[in-house]
Amino acid sequence: MKKSIGKKLTGSYLLIIMLILLATGAILSVSLRQYYLDNVQTNLERESRLAASMLESYQTDETDILDYIDDVSQVVAENIDARVTIVDASGTVIADSMFDPANLGPHNGRPEIYKALQGETGIAIRFSDTENQQMVYVAVPFTNQDMQGVVRLARSLEEVESVHYSVLLLILLAIMMIGVIAFVISTHLAANFTRPLTELTSAVEEIARGDLDKRIPYWSDDELGLLASAVNYMASEMDKTLTEISAVKNRLEVVLRNTVNGIIMVDLEARITYVNPKAQKLLAMGHDYQGRKHVEMINNYELLQAIDEVRRMLQPVRKEIQLFTPAEKQIEANVLPICKDIPQIYGGVLVVLNDITELKRLERVRRDFVANVSHELKTPVTSISGFAETLMNESEENPRNVREFSEIIYNEAVRLSKLINRLLDLSRLESGKSGLNIKNVDMVRLIQDTVELVKQDGRVSKINIIKPAGQVLVECDKELIVQVLLNLLDNALIYSPEGEPITISLEDEGERIKVLVIDRGEGIPENETDRVFERFYRVDKARSRKTGGTGLGLSIVKHLVENHNGVTGVESAPGKGSTFYFIIPKKQK
Repeated sequence: MKKSIGKKLTGSYLLIIMLILLATGAILSVSLRQYYLDNVQTNLERESRLAASMLESYQTDETDILDYIDDVSQVVAENIDARVTIVDASGTVIADSMFDPANLGPHNGRPEIYKALQGETGIAIRFSDTENQQMVYVAVPFTNQDMQGVVRLARSLEEVESVHYSVLLLILLAIMMIGVIAFVISTHLAANFTRPLTELTSAVEEIARGDLDKRIPYWSDDELGLLASAVNYMASEMDKTLTEISAVKNRLEVVLRNTVNGIIMVDLEARITYVNPKAQKLLAMGHDYQGRKHVEMINNYELLQAIDEVRRMLQPVRKEIQLFTPAEKQIEANVLPICKDIPQIYGGVLVVLNDITELKRLERVRRDFVANVSHELKTPVTSISGFAETLMNESEENPRNVREFSEIIYNEAVRLSKLINRLLDLSRLESGKSGLNIKNVDMVRLIQDTVELVKQDGRVSKINIIKPAGQVLVECDKELIVQVLLNLLDNALIYSPEGEPITISLEDEGERIKVLVIDRGEGIPENETDRVFERFYRVDKARSRKTGGTGLGLSIVKHLVENHNGVTGVESAPGKGSTFYFIIPKKQK
């Protein structure tokens, strides 16, 4: 059964009014109770101080002090209609206006008396075991010539609670009366308001059923009139929009049919909703894909795995996939969730397939070219190095020149050999043919051993190691990580001023480790930090050539770390040195 808006409005009005009245009544009730309670406490405190002043005025030549104290307790109790209790400095009751002091135990544990014995005014509201009811207590200290003690006045809270209940009753009666009046008024207002809404609703239902020529015959200057005008305008715009959407749909269909990328859409239930012709050709799919499960139509396990991962994690996945049917192809698959900015019920997975077979072939040609050229150059370089060493030991007419030229030939040969070796290393890394010899390695020990190797170089003045206590075990290829550290340290040595220390820091981040190599060199401009890991890229080309740098060390570092499922990075600024770091997981997958 539908619930009319008139009933909703009436209920809303009543609910708001009742909530306001209840909140107001609660605040008034609490405020009045607290006011009366504060008033009782203030009076008791004033009367306690008066009783204390009476006890402090006692003179030794008067009656016995205990009799005097008992008289004071009785007089004060009769005049203020409150229980009076007087205790000495040890907490023993020496007078009480209602009970025999001998039957009352020590009172120094009572919170108000304990505070008064400290020289302060003690106030407490608690349940009295003696009188078996809730009481308010006020205690003040007194001192005369013969003794010290505390005067405590107590009064029952029954009167406060009685007033409180009376106020609550009045508030409830007021709420009931106002509620009845509000119900009558709200019902009348809701009926007047909903009458034109009924007419609007009927017309809108016809428009919703597809009659976009329907118009609402309601004209007024109020909000309902504006609503009727807006609905009429909406119907007109919807008619235009549907025509435009149809045209856009046709154009989009043309684009998807003729694009060079394969497009597949999979809904939340893993059913295929769309496949363009390019994807059908790449994956050898038929035309009866609509509504079929993706596992029925796609015969590549890696692609199915990527689609399921995106459906589960709602994170994009980019993957290179090898296809063997209908022909061997290398495919780049971008699998994206499409439920981020739309309701989840309409979401799913978008798969974009790009044929990169030709690009991969060209990349292989480039890598093979570098490897072949490097291999062909290695033999003559070895010969040059051998002859140069022989020439350095020859004695000719100009032995100084012979030796100088020989050293130049030798150094250049060594530098060229180093370049070739690094090109071979880089080519091997890019081709993915360098397998990892994974073992459990203590990174603390590995860093210490690597530093000892580097310290054999005469350029090293000091290398500081910052490490956590104990072992940090990591699954990695020990030799490759040593190569990473050597390259980073060599880079730091090249660009650090002579005599400046270098710092290696090892940070244990739980599931992974982070190693930082920090130097105090010239630093790297901000616009060049993103390129330092590129092959042959040098920030200071003249200095790199002078020091024998090849521009391949950091690129090798990047590939070695990525082979360990890690990342590299640099933080630097001109004049502030550089911090190169790499992060690898502790456990290799």
